[in-house]
Amino acid sequence: MGGIIGMLLASRPQSPIARMVVNDVGTIIPRAALERIGKYVGNTPRFPTLEDLESHVRLVSAPFGPLTDEQWRHITVHAARQLDDGSWTTAYDPAIGIPFQQPQRDVDLWAYWDAVRCPTLLLRGTQSDLLLRDNALAMMKRGPSARLVEFDGIGHAPMLMSDDQIAVVREFLLSSTASA
Repeated sequence: MGGIIGMLLASRPQSPIARMVVNDVGTIIPRAALERIGKYVGNTPRFPTLEDLESHVRLVSAPFGPLTDEQWRHITVHAARQLDDGSWTTAYDPAIGIPFQQPQRDVDLWAYWDAVRCPTLLLRGTQSDLLLRDNALAMMKRGPSARLVEFDGIGHAPMLMSDDQIAVVREFLLSSTASA
């Protein structure tokens, strides 16, 4: 959602966004990816233990790529809340899943992308079903003419927790040049 919100804000006249990193979302969001995400986003499953919740997070988030046990625990802890009865669930508003229920078609964000003017770094997992490669390549030629970096063996979305992923983002954000 951050990439979509970023595109929308950066497309506005006089946007305060000076540089933008878009993590594995594009101008065309395929209906099939929305359907996959809709199977779990917005659900509020309860788990008896934090470990059980972590198993669930690992399952639905497997496309994030290879992560250490410590990283999986970090993701889980920061996405969890304990309920009054001691069970565990995800810590987000389940209404976030409403737009993912029964999508009728692909989402087209080209009009917003074409209005973006700030230097932009586009990140993509090579196995992503949300940002397809052809869409990423087209995004390099239109709008802000983003610089594309792909991460092998990862789907949607790179978690930006490994040194190589962090380095790419850091270099882009701290670069003194105006272009990506």
